[in-house]
Amino acid sequence: MFPVKASESRKKRPHGQPRGTVEVPLRVARRERRRELSREEIVDAARRVMLRDGMARTTLDAIAHEVGLTKAALYYYYPSKDALLFELMFDTYAREAQALNDGVAQARNGGEALRAIVRETVRAFGPKLEDFRLAFLQPQVAGPNAISIGPAELERLRPLNDLSYKGATKLLGEEWKHARGRAGVEPRLTVFLAHVAALGILTMKGLVESFGDPLLYSDEQLVEGLSRIFEAASAP
Repeated sequence: MFPVKASESRKKRPHGQPRGTVEVPLRVARRERRRELSREEIVDAARRVMLRDGMARTTLDAIAHEVGLTKAALYYYYPSKDALLFELMFDTYAREAQALNDGVAQARNGGEALRAIVRETVRAFGPKLEDFRLAFLQPQVAGPNAISIGPAELERLRPLNDLSYKGATKLLGEEWKHARGRAGVEPRLTVFLAHVAALGILTMKGLVESFGDPLLYSDEQLVEGLSRIFEAASAP
């Protein structure tokens, strides 16, 4: 190493900086910047990038650029692209599950609970089809390697099934103790099928609207028609 004079080894204080203070290093400033950002901001940025580029072409570099961070700083919040994209989808699933649970909580019987499942599913995504596509369609069309979901992520998802279906299943189950539903389909499966059918409405709605050719029926008409079908199937 080259010898350095003591006078040269001491950094000069910037003009106006009080004696005894230390200039904040750049890495500290960056760390403070990271703390100012919330995970919600990053997830929102990931959502914008996915809507623009699609899941398969979404990269951490693009997300970091969108939110104003370096890729290295983004790792402070999420260890991988898979972890971030899963968080984006999980937030959507969780909001829908809570909406279904809250809607069913107002139901007085199994038929009303099935109606709530259909109504709240369409209500959650009908005005925001882009969120529906990100959560339910992008993982399929992007291909099997677009995002990796492991056991830890599945463990987080499974409680959402209970949150979505437990209330309606309980109401139908109580009714089955006295008389089975007309369709003879067990309560949990009936609730699941009501949800799947409502998701089918959203799939068709999104498809035709992307062609600029909306459905003949309003969301209200679709919800009413599908709800009646399930109410009739569950009635004794």
